[in-house]
Amino acid sequence: MKPRRIANSIERLMLMQLVSLGLLLSVSAAQAADVEHRLGQGVPLAVGIGVEISHGDYDVDADATVTIVPVVVAVNPSENIDLTFELPLVYFRSRSDSGLVVTGAGGGGGMAPRSGSMGRGQGGNATMTPAAPPMPSAPTTVTSSETVTESGLGDISFLAGWTLLHDSDQTPKIRPTFYLKVPSGDDDRGLGTGTFEGGPGISVSKWFGDWQLFFDGAYILQDSTSDYQGKDYFSYSAGGGVQATDRLFVSLYADGSSTRVEDGDVPVEGWLKLNFLQSRRLSWEAYLLAGFTDASPDTGGGLLVMYQF
Repeated sequence: MKPRRIANSIERLMLMQLVSLGLLLSVSAAQAADVEHRLGQGVPLAVGIGVEISHGDYDVDADATVTIVPVVVAVNPSENIDLTFELPLVYFRSRSDSGLVVTGAGGGGGMAPRSGSMGRGQGGNATMTPAAPPMPSAPTTVTSSETVTESGLGDISFLAGWTLLHDSDQTPKIRPTFYLKVPSGDDDRGLGTGTFEGGPGISVSKWFGDWQLFFDGAYILQDSTSDYQGKDYFSYSAGGGVQATDRLFVSLYADGSSTRVEDGDVPVEGWLKLNFLQSRRLSWEAYLLAGFTDASPDTGGGLLVMYQF
């Protein structure tokens, strides 16, 4: 990773922290309610729609801008079980020879190289390779000012959670999870990876008065194709937040994973998120992100509105 890129990423995260601190100082603290931030306690069903935009070069001068409109359905069939479905509508614009594919929604519109067209040689330099071989070889670096745009349905995802232990004075909340992603996006046009993903995870959180610490981790199994050399990976999200008012929760956390493609970089991002409960039925989620590695977008942000039945 280039020193200038590291410095820019640190500056972006510092700005996010200053914004978060300003928000915390501008509101009075209230006692935290023992409820989830997106789906309130006792809410059987919620539906939502949002928009998220990210931009990055991904170490190949891709000049890629990804816009995702996620349609979300969250269901609580019982007090301890939660199910979330996400259907993303994707629009992206990038340099025509970048060879990138959209890897998923909900993560700032992350992208990864297709090994059949654009891979990484030694030292992480972008190189063009023939379409037939499954792994990148060496040859010619290509520069181009032409751009390509694609739009359509992305990869649909599903997350199930089971609350094994509730947050109490003695124990944190412990919630085993299972994730599944279906390759519904057209991988020939870069709208998806063309691979199934799925695997178990664990979510742990604990309230300390108005403050909450949380960690989510999962081990995801992923297949691969001749154009996309996916590999199994470990994903994580860890940080903390404060119940600034009885309606506003502010969190700052790191999100990332091990490398998701052969010879790829490790994605690492910093996130600032606001969750606001406007009424018993309507809630908002707004977020900003800054990427720290070549596998992450440089910057991004989004907004999601949820209606609870």
